[in-house]
Amino acid sequence: IGRRGTCVLPHTSTAGGVMDPGVFKEMGGFDGDGGPTFAAAGVREVSVSGRRFLVDLSSLGLLHFSSTGEVRVAQDAASGCQFAAKLVSREGVDTSRVSEEEEISLRHPAVVETIGVWQSDDALLRVYVTELCTGGELLDSLIESGNGMDEQLAKRHIRRAVSALFYIHARGLAHTHLRPCKVLVDAAGCVKLSVAGCLGRAADLGTAEQAVRAALSTGVFAAPELLALAEAGGEGLAAALGEAQRRTDAHVAKLPAGSLGPC
Repeated sequence: IGRRGTCVLPHTSTAGGVMDPGVFKEMGGFDGDGGPTFAAAGVREVSVSGRRFLVDLSSLGLLHFSSTGEVRVAQDAASGCQFAAKLVSREGVDTSRVSEEEEISLRHPAVVETIGVWQSDDALLRVYVTELCTGGELLDSLIESGNGMDEQLAKRHIRRAVSALFYIHARGLAHTHLRPCKVLVDAAGCVKLSVAGCLGRAADLGTAEQAVRAALSTGVFAAPELLALAEAGGEGLAAALGEAQRRTDAHVAKLPAGSLGPC
């Protein structure tokens, strides 16, 4: 499912056909800062899992951008329903990433659903089509509030996020970029964990190199003690991350059924 979709480019007579190897690179699909963008790559629609999605290239269609890519609104050509399309570079991505089929199969109330994944033939870029969370990022809500968050609301959000992590960990997976911008808010005000392109195998994080990369990828949101271990070369970091994951999972497993709540 979603192993290989199609991508439509401007000025091409083979709309809907599979992109030729290297075409992204030749077209200059990366912006001046090195991050890929839909406009620079000329991607205006993608087809995954037998469905065609039209990418909104207007200023209103931009949901998120960073040095690794951008996220835009995408419309299902058949139903008109809106989704999110995340374009990321595959350069430097960990080889420990899970398969596309595994990621698409994840189903949890607090995990953003991945509809399908498209990848260029040369593997330079990937497009993840996911459900659209219209409430934006939790980080934006925290910044806009200016006064933090109500304690009860914070508890509900944390329970949802922990529930999502427990679900992922139970499948032998780990979120490799956990931070507030990866926690999205849906139309009902419930938080959901974004996992598109952010999953690795927990067993692969046992090496010092992988542990350092995972800790540093979370930046200022990583625990100070983990950053200190990472800066020291990673000695003891893998064990510290593993112990933290085990303690969290053990605590969640002891909670009464349904205690995490629907929202």
